[in-house]
Amino acid sequence: MTDHLPYLRKLALCWLLALPVFIRAQSSGIEKLKKQLPLVTDSVAYVTTLNRLAIAYQACQLDSCGKYASLARDVATRIHDRQGRAHALRNLGSYYAFRPHRYLSFLFYNDALNESRAAGDSCHVSQVLMNIGIYYNFNGNAKDARSMINRALLLTWQLKADSLRAMVLANYYTVYYADSLMKPYAAKALLQAGILAEQFRDVRASLYIQLLQANETFMNGRFSQAETDLKHIIDTAAHAGLNYLAMYGSMQLTGYKVWLRHADSLEYRQKSVEYAMAGGYIGLILPAVTILYNHYQRRGDTLQAARYSRIALRIMQQQQDDMQKGEMDYIAYTMQDQTMDSLKLQAVIQESALQKSRLQQRFWQYLLVFMIVVILLVLLLFFKFLRSYHASGIRAQRLSRLQQEVSDSNETLRVNDDFKNKLISLIAHDFRTPLHNIIDITGFVNESVLTPEDATEMVIEVERTATNTLTVFEEILSWMRTQLSGFVYYPKPYLLQNMLTAMIQSLHHLVKDKQLLIIQQLPPGLQVHCDYEMLQFIHRNFLHNAIKFSPAGSTITITAIRINTFTEISFSDEGPGVPAEVLPWLFAYDSHSYRQKRTGKGAGLALIICKDFIDKMKGEIGAVNNPVKGSTFYYRLPEAPGEEENIVS
Repeated sequence: MTDHLPYLRKLALCWLLALPVFIRAQSSGIEKLKKQLPLVTDSVAYVTTLNRLAIAYQACQLDSCGKYASLARDVATRIHDRQGRAHALRNLGSYYAFRPHRYLSFLFYNDALNESRAAGDSCHVSQVLMNIGIYYNFNGNAKDARSMINRALLLTWQLKADSLRAMVLANYYTVYYADSLMKPYAAKALLQAGILAEQFRDVRASLYIQLLQANETFMNGRFSQAETDLKHIIDTAAHAGLNYLAMYGSMQLTGYKVWLRHADSLEYRQKSVEYAMAGGYIGLILPAVTILYNHYQRRGDTLQAARYSRIALRIMQQQQDDMQKGEMDYIAYTMQDQTMDSLKLQAVIQESALQKSRLQQRFWQYLLVFMIVVILLVLLLFFKFLRSYHASGIRAQRLSRLQQEVSDSNETLRVNDDFKNKLISLIAHDFRTPLHNIIDITGFVNESVLTPEDATEMVIEVERTATNTLTVFEEILSWMRTQLSGFVYYPKPYLLQNMLTAMIQSLHHLVKDKQLLIIQQLPPGLQVHCDYEMLQFIHRNFLHNAIKFSPAGSTITITAIRINTFTEISFSDEGPGVPAEVLPWLFAYDSHSYRQKRTGKGAGLALIICKDFIDKMKGEIGAVNNPVKGSTFYYRLPEAPGEEENIVS
C-alpha cells in the first residue's frame, strides 16, 4: 500500500526539515516577538529573536520566514555569533526546502552542521543531522538517511532532550516505515513520538505526528478512521493559522481519496492549493496545480483552467527567481568572511607585482616581438595547409561522386538485367501450358479420330484458349509499357457491379464447366476510383484463380466492404488453399527463395502484374487462407472523392 502514498516522503522532507522543537508560537506569539524585537539591545539576543521569528513563521508564512532567517544570519555573521549563525543557516535550509530548492537547502544544512559543531551546540547538531537524514531519504539514499537519523537519535538519548527526541522518532518512522523488517520498530517509534509531543504540549509537532499516525491507520486498512482523523487535523491546523500543515493534510487526504477512487478528491486538491497560496508554499504544489489545470481543460471550464494556468506560471517564475537569488545569496554568504583576507592578499600581490614589473618589462617586449613573428609564420603555414586541404577535399568529393555514379549505373544495369531475365522466364512459364493445350487439341483434329461434334467443340475450345492467351499477352504488353515508358495514373469512378458483371461474363464458360456458384455481396451503387483496364485485369485473374482451384459444384464469394477510407474487394473460394511456404511470396518476382518454392506450380506473372497495378493505383493487395478451407485474395483501393462526379458505367 505504501507504493500508493508517495506524498508521505515529500511531507517528511518539506515539513520535518523545518519543524521547530522549542518554539510553539502561533499568531499571538508571532506578534509578541515582533513587538519585542525593536526593544532588544543585546546583539546576541537580537539574533536569537530573529531566529525565533523565522521558526515561528515556517508553518505560517514562508516569505517572512526567509526574511527573518536571512537577517539573523547577516547580523550573526557580523557580530561573530557562531551559535546564532548556525540556527539561522538551519532556518535558511528549511526555507529553501519549502521553496523548493533542495540542493541549496542541503548546502545551508551542511554549513549549519559545521557551525553547530564549532559552537559546541550538540542539541542543534542532532537537529541538523535529522534534517540531512531526511534530505538523503527523499533522494533515495536509504543508507545515508538511516545513518544520519540513527546518529541524531543516539545524540538525543545522550543529551536527554526528550522534546527533540519526539521529532527524531517521528523522522525515524518516515525513514523506516516502508521497510517490512523495520516496520514494527517504526510504528513503535511513532507511538513514542506522539506521547512525547503531547507531554511537551508542542501543537505543531503533535499535528505533524498525527498526520503520520493517520498514514499508519490508512495502511492498516482503517480507511474511514484515517479520513476522519485527517479532516480533524486539517481543520485544527487551518484554525491555528498553520497553512503548511493544512496544505499537506489536504494533499495527504487527496492521495487517499484518489487511491480509494472517491469522487471528492478534487475538493481537497483545490484546498491544498488554497492553503499553499495563503502561506507562500506554492512551489510545493505544482503537480496538484497541473492536475487541476488538466481536469478543467478536459471539462471545457476555461475560466478555472486559466486560473490554474496562471498559478503554474507563477510557480515556475518563482522557482527560476529563487534559483538565481538563492545561489547568489549563498555565494555572498560564503564569501563574506573571506573578503577582508582576500583584500589583504591582493595588496601583497600587487606590491610584489610592482617590484617585478620593471625587471620583466623589457623581457616581455622581446617576447612579444618573438611571438608576433612566430604567429605570422604559423598563420602563413596554416593558410597554405588550409588551401591544400580544401583542394584535396574538392578532389575527394569529385572522385566520390564519380564512384557513386558508376556504382548507381552498375546497380541499375544489374537490376534491369535481372528484371529482363526474370520477365522472360515468367512469360515463358505462363504461356507454355495454354500453347501446349492448343497443340494437343489440334493434334487430335489432324488425326481425324474425333467425331464432327467433338471436333467442333474442340475447335471452339482452341479458339477460346487462343483468345484468352492473346488477351493475357496484350495485358502483359500493356504492363510492360507502363514499366518501360513511364505511366501516369488518371483514375475515374466506376460502378463495381458493372465491372464484375462484365468480367464474370468473359469467364462464364469456365464457371459453367465446373458448375460453380458465384455469390456477390456488394453494397448497392458502390463505386471504385481506378483505371478500368488495370482493375479488370485484377478481377479476371482473381476469379480465374478461384475457378481454377475450386472443386466442382463449390461456391465462390465476391465481397466488398468499406474499411476506414478504403474499399476492400475480396474473392473467396473453397479450394485447397495456398501452401504456407508460398503465401508470403505470391506477389513478388525478385525473391530467390520464392522461385525455389514455386517450382512446378506456375510462374504467377499475373499476380505480379496485379501487385504492380494496385501499387500504381495507391492501393494494397494480399491473400490469406480461410479458417476452414480455401483461400481469399483481396485488394483495397482509396475511396472516390466525396464530390459528385460523372460515373463511367
